[in-house]
Amino acid sequence: MRIKEIANPPSVDLLIERFGSQSLSFVLDSSLSNDGLGDWSFFGANPFLLFEGKNGSYVESRLKSGNDEHRTSNAGNYKVNCKSVEHQDCDGLECLRKIMAEYHFENTSKIPFIGGAVGFIAYDYGRQIEIIPVLAKDDRNLPDVHFGLYDGIAALNQKTGVLSLVALGIRDDADRVIEELQAIVETDALALPERPLPQCGAWEQNLDRAAYLRAVERIKRYIASGDVYQVNLSQRARCCFEGCPIQLYQALRSSNPAPYSALIHCGEFVLLSTSPEQLLRKRGYEIETRPIKGTRPRGKTVREDMHNAAVLRNSEKDRAELLMIVDLERNDLGRVAEFGSVRVEQLYHLEHYASVIHQIAVVKARLVAGKDVFDCIRALFPGGSITGAPKVRAMEIIEELEPTRRGVYTGTIGYIGFDGDAEFNIAIRSLHLKEGYLDYQVGSGIVWDSQPEDEYQETLDKGRAIREAIDKLCQKL
Repeated sequence: MRIKEIANPPSVDLLIERFGSQSLSFVLDSSLSNDGLGDWSFFGANPFLLFEGKNGSYVESRLKSGNDEHRTSNAGNYKVNCKSVEHQDCDGLECLRKIMAEYHFENTSKIPFIGGAVGFIAYDYGRQIEIIPVLAKDDRNLPDVHFGLYDGIAALNQKTGVLSLVALGIRDDADRVIEELQAIVETDALALPERPLPQCGAWEQNLDRAAYLRAVERIKRYIASGDVYQVNLSQRARCCFEGCPIQLYQALRSSNPAPYSALIHCGEFVLLSTSPEQLLRKRGYEIETRPIKGTRPRGKTVREDMHNAAVLRNSEKDRAELLMIVDLERNDLGRVAEFGSVRVEQLYHLEHYASVIHQIAVVKARLVAGKDVFDCIRALFPGGSITGAPKVRAMEIIEELEPTRRGVYTGTIGYIGFDGDAEFNIAIRSLHLKEGYLDYQVGSGIVWDSQPEDEYQETLDKGRAIREAIDKLCQKL
């Protein structure tokens, strides 16, 4: 392993621009540090292996090395002349585990991520964990699992401002990989393309107001019958979009900073996120999850902001909702934890973001011997805060009431290091950009005493920062 430190790196905006312009690039961007989250941001491009697929069918593509003179920087051509292996009738995460076992690397640095798999697990991967009926329309045909394997990354320490270029020497000579990374970091601004102002069309919903309210009432009837205690119900907004995803991401992160933001070029589509919620952090044997339940809009004045926070803090409904999910997460972590090690911290803690105030809890545990990060993901996935309780029944009701598949929304985005550590968000405040269409999705947790109008308004509050940032950036088509 080789690490080269740059004490005065370019701004984060420039790093996003320079790495985001490369093939199959990623930005795991902590645009807001909050309660110990968001201390690091990571950047990378040009993976040596790509793993993706869905419904038990996956493709492992070994890409050309960085020093190949014929390598293309066009993300759309990343599969040209690569060596591919198909995996059929298999579990996506189990297959990825076997692939990554070839590249185990001890991390002796203080950098939490030095290289590994970066990508996402879509909400619909949950169908490989639980038996869920197939009712919602799969109208975007997105993979359930998508990861690139990177043996060279850039890691920015937000506290010190130092940018570390890290090369492991797996696919190529470490010195050569460092040179590649440094060339990206130092890209001349004149070499970057000029981009016109993006354009977007009118927004369309997959559930209008009346349909959403009817769905809330349906969930309340399920609760009354004892079927379920809580269900997260979401709606999706979509518009036509023409423009550069880097510009779009810059606008989103500026208006809605969060500790778990991401920009991932997936070849045929782009994934963007400004998520505040953590699904999983694994450091050695220590594991944790941080569910969010309870949301209020930020106030227009300090007094109004304090009032909204007090209302959330004293809401019996929101406190009960969070407690139900905390119990669910304790049970989930208990599947992979040492006996007696699961503990709850910061219960009913409030976190403030650009447009909303969230109520969170922290659940921690110690991983039992013989279990790894893949076991942790399967135990927690999908997150209880964005499904409901009991989880499987809530997922069945979501499938019944939401007309379209969620895709990456409420799945997870993050990294699995070659050292076995990992960090993943819950993919809320997340967008897909594919084939000229941009969409985002927002939801609300429905319980017995939910007021349908209030729950619908909560989805609008959560989506406001996203929509306003996009509308402000774009000209109308």
